[in-house]
Amino acid sequence: MRYLFLSLFLVFASFFSSFGMTSLSKNKKHILVIHSYHQSFVWTDSISSGIESVLTPLENEIETFYEYLDSKRFVDPIFIESFEQKYKLLCSKVTCDAIIVSDNNALNFVIKNRARFFKNIPIVFCGVNNYNPELLKGESQITGIAEYAAIDSTLMLMHKLHSERKILIINDRTVTGLANKVIIMNALPNLEKEMHIEYLDNSNMKAIQDKVKSLSEEWMIYLAPFTMDADGDYYSFNDVVGTVSRASSVPIYGSWDFYLGKGIVGGYITSGYMQGKLAGELALSIVKGANPNMIPVLEKSAVSIKFDHSILSKYSIEESHLPEGSILINREKTFFEKNITLFKNTLRIGLVVILLLIVYSVQKHRQKELLEEQNLELDQKVEERSRELLEANDTLNRKNVEITKQEELTKLAYLRLKAILNNSLVGIIVTDGEGKIIDQNNRISEILGCDKGELLGKNILSTFLSKSNYDILMNEYQQLQGSKALIRNEIPLKRMDESVLWTKIYISEMLYSHIENANIWVIDDVSEIVENRASLEKKTAELKESNEMKDQFFSIISHDLKGPLSSVLGLLEIITKNPEIFSDEERTVFMGNCYESAQDMNDLLDNLLRWGRIQIGGVSWNPEIIDLNQIADSVLKTLINVAKAKDIQVNNIIPLNLKAFGDENMIKTVVLNLINNAIKFTHKGGFVEISAEVENNRVKVLVRDNGIGINNDDIQYLFNIDKKIQQEGTNKESGTGLGLIIVKDLLEKNKGTIHVESHLNMGTSVYFDLPLKALS
Repeated sequence: MRYLFLSLFLVFASFFSSFGMTSLSKNKKHILVIHSYHQSFVWTDSISSGIESVLTPLENEIETFYEYLDSKRFVDPIFIESFEQKYKLLCSKVTCDAIIVSDNNALNFVIKNRARFFKNIPIVFCGVNNYNPELLKGESQITGIAEYAAIDSTLMLMHKLHSERKILIINDRTVTGLANKVIIMNALPNLEKEMHIEYLDNSNMKAIQDKVKSLSEEWMIYLAPFTMDADGDYYSFNDVVGTVSRASSVPIYGSWDFYLGKGIVGGYITSGYMQGKLAGELALSIVKGANPNMIPVLEKSAVSIKFDHSILSKYSIEESHLPEGSILINREKTFFEKNITLFKNTLRIGLVVILLLIVYSVQKHRQKELLEEQNLELDQKVEERSRELLEANDTLNRKNVEITKQEELTKLAYLRLKAILNNSLVGIIVTDGEGKIIDQNNRISEILGCDKGELLGKNILSTFLSKSNYDILMNEYQQLQGSKALIRNEIPLKRMDESVLWTKIYISEMLYSHIENANIWVIDDVSEIVENRASLEKKTAELKESNEMKDQFFSIISHDLKGPLSSVLGLLEIITKNPEIFSDEERTVFMGNCYESAQDMNDLLDNLLRWGRIQIGGVSWNPEIIDLNQIADSVLKTLINVAKAKDIQVNNIIPLNLKAFGDENMIKTVVLNLINNAIKFTHKGGFVEISAEVENNRVKVLVRDNGIGINNDDIQYLFNIDKKIQQEGTNKESGTGLGLIIVKDLLEKNKGTIHVESHLNMGTSVYFDLPLKALS
């Protein structure tokens, strides 16, 4: 949950930083860039660099904004919903001329919300895996660059350079990994005719290291994009290529530029930078008037043949064997290439030095002649002024001594006052008659979270105090008579990071000031006191609720358990003390009644203990993907004899393989209670059925019967332990009244809800729902 809060905070922080703090120009075109992944992710940053290479030189004409869905690290629906809310607000204030989206998740997000937020805005995509024209069916004004990964070409290149070696393919099972697996599997039938290939995509990083270390010289490695191993651990591309290359003694190849130069030989390389550059060029042409419907999607682009020269040398691969047009990086430079900048700079410096020497010589000669003439004139003037200055100097020396003494005393007093002000444990500011801050101490900067001196010159209303609170304080302050001094407790102030703290404020008139109506504000942080009081109130409420629950628990024991127990004890006492007055048949009937009462008390006690364990968290919750059809079948087998005894037909019409997410034992208890209740309150010859369907990304389950129904006034109390609803079944079956209360608590533990619809003598329908998959 803390990651969810963190993800939500990051979403809104990025929004306010990108748009709230940026002044949008109406004279510029606006391009919004939405990335699928997070900033600092190598692939994402390389795409951004490509876009910037096109758009940054035009920043006087085009404003570009970058947003990140962060879908590789955060997949919670609430996180995605927060983005939808963000863009709803954004699109109400900002008109975009084009949108660039990178990778599949961002494209899917924009298409899904296009009618709501991005209507009629042209879209350019890049980095999209497994592109198919069907993906854009029904959409207009969309074009872009598909991410073409020439995996099969790289594998054939590896075979050409090392025809005797076998190939180990390392891949992961992320969305990107699965997309690449499709490409690999489609190519394997043709590739395996010429080479031996082994595929590895279901191992943790330790197992991958061990596998790579064990490879003999007859092997080589193809490394696909890898970010998450079988244990669910996340790795950056740098981590993966570094780990594999350190463990490997055989050549490693790849098809993406974020591996090149970091341990792989090379291959047919897909470039994120080129994807972004092409996308930026398409977006630029669109905002300048091009029709996106007339621009075809580039399905095979941004790929070049590149090799790392240092790795070629390591494995003795001749450059002559490389394909024509290959690009080499990390080639060792000649001495001249290494020092060409030095040679150029040396030549430039030499020419500049010669020119400066010539200019200096000419200027020096002219200055010498001019200075000789000026010196003669100055000598005469100096003699005249020297006499005057000697006289004035004596007078000034006497005055300076007096002024210096006064300055030292003033400076000492100022430093003493400043030290007292800055070392105060409370915040202090001074305002003029219009509320402008003219002085502050260091403590107020700490309280408000700003830099020292940052408040100077600002109005108190534009910094931390709301207008309504300022008006209240000033009205009360102005009403004071004589020497003005006002103290107010628990006034909320706004910090620079938008958080709120509670303070105690003391306002007084600043006497002997040259500024009219100047005031001193003394501010003390009392947030801890307010928070402690709120925490105490919360704990008091929790204790009150706990005591009420305990009272309810003991009330049930004293009323529903003690009463029947007293009746049984009384009946047994009569039979035990006077056995001779009862016949065997009467004793059998009495004992049967005692047994039924004891059984009812046992059921009540079991339900009380189960309910009590739920309330105190004593029931362990082990959620997983569960099969609802199988759970229903298991429950029906348990209750088949109960249904047959009343000739009730029970049907399970839940679709096969319908899955949900929850604790299997808890959900089985829920279904058992609901079907058992339906049988109990259905007349002989009736029917009970359980069904389910997927609705709004949740599984909705229905248990329906045609029994005696429930009074509408009683439905509201079915899940309330204060007012248990107990009713005999159609065959006078008894109940504890706690079954549905336990069902509700179990469903809430599994992120589910429940509600009941019923009509007297027509039947009852009980609905509950569960999530399709795990919620963060």
